[in-house]
Amino acid sequence: MNDAIQNMLLDLKVRQLAGEHMPCPRCGRNTMKDRIYTNALSRHADIYICDECGTAEALLCMMSNPLPLACWAAFREQPPKSDLKTLSGAEAMERVRAEQVPFLTELYERWRAAPPGADFEAFRREVVRECPGMTRMWEHPFAVEYETATGRLLIQFSTAEGKTRVQGFVIDR
Repeated sequence: MNDAIQNMLLDLKVRQLAGEHMPCPRCGRNTMKDRIYTNALSRHADIYICDECGTAEALLCMMSNPLPLACWAAFREQPPKSDLKTLSGAEAMERVRAEQVPFLTELYERWRAAPPGADFEAFRREVVRECPGMTRMWEHPFAVEYETATGRLLIQFSTAEGKTRVQGFVIDR
């Protein structure tokens, strides 16, 4: 366990013992009971988790297959918040083209230049960090999707004659 996770666990424990109501650190759902001591105590960290996660931990422990702490909701990188869901498809398209397409174009070109078999998940993590509102991403074809108030917005990247092409599609409900 690295120092960052240890510090986060200590912070979670202090907040739990102070009576702060928070989501389950393992699954991220709002399933924790108000009286902290009535929740399950994790087998892998000295903090409380919801009863359902406590049961899942016990079963996984029995199978010698624990969920790594780095996979817990409290330790996963959260995508930035976005208000694209309040915009129409056309408004979202305008914002994404202005704010995110330059980054996505550069990332697409890096992906194309990467050696065969390169880890696409590293590129996906960059998009999650840098592109608020993105809901899905595909490797082939390289494309990202956003939810909007009126439907979905799809931005697709391709190469023609050595130049990157960007196409945007608004798919209304």
